[in-house]
Amino acid sequence: MTPWTENEPLLDNIPGIEKQLIVTASEAVPKNGEQSVLRLNDGRMLLLWSEFLRTDMMPEDKRPPDSPLRRDPTSDDGYARISGMTSTNSGKTWSAPEVVVDDNDALVNCMSPGLTRMADGRILLAYSWRSGGNRKLNYGNCAKMVRFSSDEGSSWSDRIKITPDNEEYHTGCHDRSYTLNDGRVMVQCHTIFPPGKAQPGEGYRRTCMATYFAYSDDHGGSWHSTPEILDPIAGYGGRFEEAGMVQRSDDTLVQFIRNWHGQSFISESSDRGSTWSPPTPSGVISSLAPSYVVHLPNSTDILMLWNPRWNPNEPIFGIRSVLACSISKDGGRTWGLPKALETKSDQWSEYPGVTFTGDQALVHYRVYPLDRKRCDLVQATVPIAWFYDD
Repeated sequence: MTPWTENEPLLDNIPGIEKQLIVTASEAVPKNGEQSVLRLNDGRMLLLWSEFLRTDMMPEDKRPPDSPLRRDPTSDDGYARISGMTSTNSGKTWSAPEVVVDDNDALVNCMSPGLTRMADGRILLAYSWRSGGNRKLNYGNCAKMVRFSSDEGSSWSDRIKITPDNEEYHTGCHDRSYTLNDGRVMVQCHTIFPPGKAQPGEGYRRTCMATYFAYSDDHGGSWHSTPEILDPIAGYGGRFEEAGMVQRSDDTLVQFIRNWHGQSFISESSDRGSTWSPPTPSGVISSLAPSYVVHLPNSTDILMLWNPRWNPNEPIFGIRSVLACSISKDGGRTWGLPKALETKSDQWSEYPGVTFTGDQALVHYRVYPLDRKRCDLVQATVPIAWFYDD
């Protein structure tokens, strides 16, 4: 068992920005994060996140079945479920948490929720159902699932599997469910190829990942997959995963792809995401971490949040100690000067997401100490004007 870290994280004090821990870690629940937020029709906000628990500290009647594939809950392969809470005052306070998804047949966990409102008015929830881990010794069957709600998140339908039926590893990043202007629904996915398919190498280069999207043109009734995008430099020795996507004002799409080359790669689509251009370097320096991109409200400008620290001699090719943001006025082709939301050198600030309310942005992200023994979910309330200030 990983020792427990009791000290709550310290957050950068930035004038004009209000920060609060909205889900605090505990010894029994040491990890929280990978969240998605949606505005409901009655004005409330619904927040879902991955809640990692120590099974031996749960009531016996609530524990999942034992599994040799499961690891410590401070890792991605620990037991996790998707929990949720609501706010009636634009995130100032939140309700008590409730469990939303906890599939007992998942031999590892359920995690990484992504919410979007479909054109028919229903809410789609995509999440990762994992009966295997992301390492060689516990590699196994993982899938992206979706559920639907017709009553604003009060109840959810049975799950539907939207990734290939090959019992290999398919998952995806948090908060990457999208509804395009024409109603097409897209969910970011990536696959880890079976051990032995990657080129020989050490560390992260030994794991081969490819990114793609699952999409539906009938409000989630049927699903298709786009071609997988491999690392153009390393091929089956590369790691392309956890892409973030945005629809430009001209309806073309652009995605920013996580990898270990020191900068995100971009790929573009002019056919509603059915096909994508060959990936090329974006010029945005990045650690091996996902970038989050979103349109600013009532604007053609795009906001990016990401981890810009790159050092191949550090874990994850750059400790995620800086959480930066920047604005593009040309559809993500070039970016303005970055600003930092977090710069604490003794902690990781990562996996951001953004929801807008009035003239403010609610930025959610998770914070770890360097030993990664606890993980808290942070909410930063940021005036949209702050992103533009010199």
